[in-house]
Amino acid sequence: MTDILKVANMYADGIKQVMDRREKWIKKAVEVKDYMSKVATYLNENAAYKPGYYVDTFYAFDDKTSGTCVEMPSITFRSGDIPMALTFKNKDGNTISYAEKGFQITFNPTPTGEVAVMLFPHHSDFYKTEQPYFTLMIIDNLDDLTPDYIDDILIKAMEEAYYTSFTGMAETNNDVGEMATKTYTPIGFKRFETTEKAK
Repeated sequence: MTDILKVANMYADGIKQVMDRREKWIKKAVEVKDYMSKVATYLNENAAYKPGYYVDTFYAFDDKTSGTCVEMPSITFRSGDIPMALTFKNKDGNTISYAEKGFQITFNPTPTGEVAVMLFPHHSDFYKTEQPYFTLMIIDNLDDLTPDYIDDILIKAMEEAYYTSFTGMAETNNDVGEMATKTYTPIGFKRFETTEKAK
């Protein structure tokens, strides 16, 4: 009986650990957001190319109740859209230009109280594909989320994101990062012999 009780009591120990991690994340999320906001400001002021860098807070959402869970905030570091310098014009003078959506690096709490760091890479309507996402790491010990560690995460994730952008896609042969895959799409949905139809 004693051994069975020990196993049954694992649930009590487990829920305590989960609740401790969740409570710690609520406080740590504020620190993470404050630090990443400083990084975004620094990049907005100093980067050679400025698509805009932003930090957002989101909360877990339940479709059935249209309710949010304040215990599960997500912190997202993201870049703005990048114009692709691709403009299509028809004979009536109507034009459409394409831009690439910026990347997102999101610190998402999980039901276990751990935090999943996820990368939503660049994507564009030009490619007509769904936006994928990649789990970069799971953080169990939230005390590890120091400014230096956040820097390391952002450096790795932003480099991975670069190779998913049209600006960096040709710079790798799939040996730089796990998600650095070349997905070439020829310009033009249909081919015309001349541009006369677009004049």
